[in-house]
Amino acid sequence: MPYVKLNGVSFYYNDDNFTDPWRDPEVVFIQHGWGKSSNFFYHFVPPLVGKYRVLRRDMRGHGLSDDPLPGFEWSVDRLVEDMAEFLDELGVDRVHYIGESAGGVLGVAFAARYPDRVGSLTLISAPLSDPTRNSERYGYSDLAGMIATTPMNEFLDMNIKGRGVVPTGPAHEKWLRGEWGKNRAESLAAFARLFPSIDLTPMVSTLKMPTLILAPANSNTAPLGDQQKMNDLIPDSRIKVIEGTGHEIYYEKFDECIAAVTSFLGSVENSSPADV
Repeated sequence: MPYVKLNGVSFYYNDDNFTDPWRDPEVVFIQHGWGKSSNFFYHFVPPLVGKYRVLRRDMRGHGLSDDPLPGFEWSVDRLVEDMAEFLDELGVDRVHYIGESAGGVLGVAFAARYPDRVGSLTLISAPLSDPTRNSERYGYSDLAGMIATTPMNEFLDMNIKGRGVVPTGPAHEKWLRGEWGKNRAESLAAFARLFPSIDLTPMVSTLKMPTLILAPANSNTAPLGDQQKMNDLIPDSRIKVIEGTGHEIYYEKFDECIAAVTSFLGSVENSSPADV
């Protein structure tokens, strides 16, 4: 299995490329959200991989990547540097970034810091501000505390219902539980503590790259009003509202999402780097 070791932490990733071997394809970098892993975006690969090199990476403390070293302080800056150092290690200068939920939040921060490295930005269910601020809608007021005091199976029940996940059947639900169960409670709680301090409002207006917002119509985590506000603030953005059950539109409404993504990427291919 492919790993990159950075600053003592091993990061698991997938690198798929079925383009002509004599070509140097543009790179699509897919970053999952909180509690997920690269496995949650397996279905994005086939529609993209014949035209792009597709990278998917497990964030630290998620999936098959290592937990942070003792004493690690979670910060957006450090998580953004994780991505920059990962791409450096693979020799990738510039990407079309696709980020879901917290992965989209980090994508905005990455694009604001490294605008010349982002050819385009796709944000799927990405909150404009703290995704735990409205956590009382899920039945609790302290997400990190809930993770620390609730058995993982019970937490998964609450999380799946709260995020509007609709398993397609028993096998899908078993898979979801298995994938979520790979994450460590300590890392999930630490990540959850970080997000109340995040507000992307000052950053998004600085973005100069083409941006696609795939906005869930019914997400507690990324309310539609905030998604529309983000679209208004980003100079070169477009928004598509996805009428899903809840937050997980990347799976529930995959056909709509991937059609929008491939159309968007086709419109921005080979665009010049963003002006700095």
